[in-house]
Amino acid sequence: MLRRAVLPLLALLALIAAGCGGESTTGRQGADVTGGKQLFVSGCGSCHTLADARTQGQVGPNLDDAFGFGREQCFDESSFFDVTLAQIAVPSRNGPMPPDIYEGQDAVNVAAYVARVAGADRPCPADAEPGDAAPSG
Repeated sequence: MLRRAVLPLLALLALIAAGCGGESTTGRQGADVTGGKQLFVSGCGSCHTLADARTQGQVGPNLDDAFGFGREQCFDESSFFDVTLAQIAVPSRNGPMPPDIYEGQDAVNVAAYVARVAGADRPCPADAEPGDAAPSG
């Protein structure tokens, strides 16, 4: 239970460490998001929950929860891409995620897909500016 409470905070800290936006130089614009979804479902979905992919994994973090808070805070999609790509490239040493699950363009495609859809049900308020706190209530 504590793990689930800490995951959104860790995701936010990862966003801050990644620079909270800015344009990525790792190829997000040329990514194949549809192919990334297929790769996510086959390689990541057994561990991660992601509504758009209709996956219900329980081993890794729920990505909608992990990125939802950042979306409410109006972080740019490139931040989510950078965090996801970094986690694919360098997963936790003692964690269950394989260190070589995806590499190169496949990793870029998965990261672009996750960045596009994770937490999308918790959008930035229309009148907010990037980094604004979401209204409570």
